[in-house]
Formats: sequence, C-alpha cells, structure tokens
Amino acid sequence: MEVQSLLKHMLFIFFSLLLATSASLSHALVPTLPQIIGQAVWVKGTLKATLANAEPRLLARRSAIYEHDTLTTDSTSTGEIVFTDNSVMTLRENSTIQINKYRYDKGSAPSNDTFIADVAKGGFRTLTGAISKNNPGGYKATTPVATIGVSGTIYSVYFNRIKQSLAAKLDKGSIMITNKSGKITLTKCSTGNMSEPCTNQVYAEVNGTNTPPTAVSEQPAIFNAEPPLTPTTYPSPSGDQTIGGFCIN
Repeated sequence: MEVQSLLKHMLFIFFSLLLATSASLSHALVPTLPQIIGQAVWVKGTLKATLANAEPRLLARRSAIYEHDTLTTDSTSTGEIVFTDNSVMTLRENSTIQINKYRYDKGSAPSNDTFIADVAKGGFRTLTGAISKNNPGGYKATTPVATIGVSGTIYSVYFNRIKQSLAAKLDKGSIMITNKSGKITLTKCSTGNMSEPCTNQVYAEVNGTNTPPTAVSEQPAIFNAEPPLTPTTYPSPSGDQTIGGFCIN
C-alpha cells in the first residue's frame, strides 16, 4: 500500500510539472505584436504590411498598422494611413516604407514623441500631426541619400532607388533636408507667424549622398500626379472617425 501511495504521489507531481511546463511553453510561443500605431483609411489596389519574420498582411480599410511595419505598394496601388497622433500618410505606387520607430502617448512628455520612417523606394505625401508639433526633432523621414525633418507641415517626398535621387515638394509649413554634403530648408510663406525664416523655396532635389540638397524653381515632374491626401482623425475608442470633415463609424 505504501508503494502504491508513493507511486500515485510521484505520478501526481510528474503530471503537475508536465502541465505547468506545457502551459509555459504555450504562453512563450504566442507571438507578442508590437503596439498598434495607426490604421488604413482607404486602399486602392494592393497595400501590404509586413513585420520581421512574419507573412505579409493584405490591408483594407481599418486594418491595423504596427510599429516596425514595412508598407509596400505595387505599380497600380496606393493607400492612406492615419496614425494615432492624427498624422496622415498617402503612399505612392511602387513604394516601400518602414515605420522604424513610433512613440506617441498623450500622457507622456512631448519630448518622448518620435516618428521615424525609412523610405527604401517610392514615396508618400503627408500631413504631419501631434508628434511633429510636440517634438519637431523627433520626426524624421530617412532615405539612402538624405534625411527630412519637419515643422508642422504638408509635404511630399519621392526616392528613385535606381537613380539614387530624391525629390521633395512642400505645400505648407517647413521641412529641412540634410545629408553629409549639406542642408536646405524649404519654407512656405504665409501670413501667419513663422518659426523659420520665410524662403518661399518649396521644391528640392538631391542627386546622391555626395551632392548637397538643392532648391529648384520648378516642381519636379514626379509630383505632377499624386494620390489624394484626405485629412483624417484616428478613431476614438467608440470607433468614430472623421474623414474629410465627416464623422463615420
């Protein structure tokens, strides 16, 4: 009897440890997704988002966007993303853009706000939001030939991967384009108070990392046709969202 009791006790301990180990492994195998930082507003054609070591996700209206997502479009596709700081980005055709780093929390110090997007090819048009307003130094759009910083703005950027050239267009506010060879500031003149001296230079090009950014007088041809940019707010907890001045759910 004592032997049987001992065996039952040992079996009980064995199966208890087995269940505990199985539960721990199961929990460890569940992938932890990065934070949700935005969502798709509209998609024309095929817009994909991919996290490292994960399968691409086909995006549709209201699809979630995560920190570190790489967004891609093909030759016939565009799409618009709204981020939690209410910035809006419309991707051009044939674009690959990674949201490298994103930090925005209304309850945190504004100095922690960060937006870094890496443009591998193609480009976007954007209306910046709270991050660039709260912490202009925390906003960057990087390309292999130059980095763009902003101060509350609407602007467009296009990187030609084959030619290793960059084109930029400013619609409102101010942007700074820098590389190891130089720096230029584009500022749209207005009647309001300007934080930067008004240059009224609104177009620029960069032809390689060894060439400084240069203002140009005529709009680069790539911007003759651009996908639409619709001012949009990130949905409230109730699910309501404002697009183009209209509240939808």
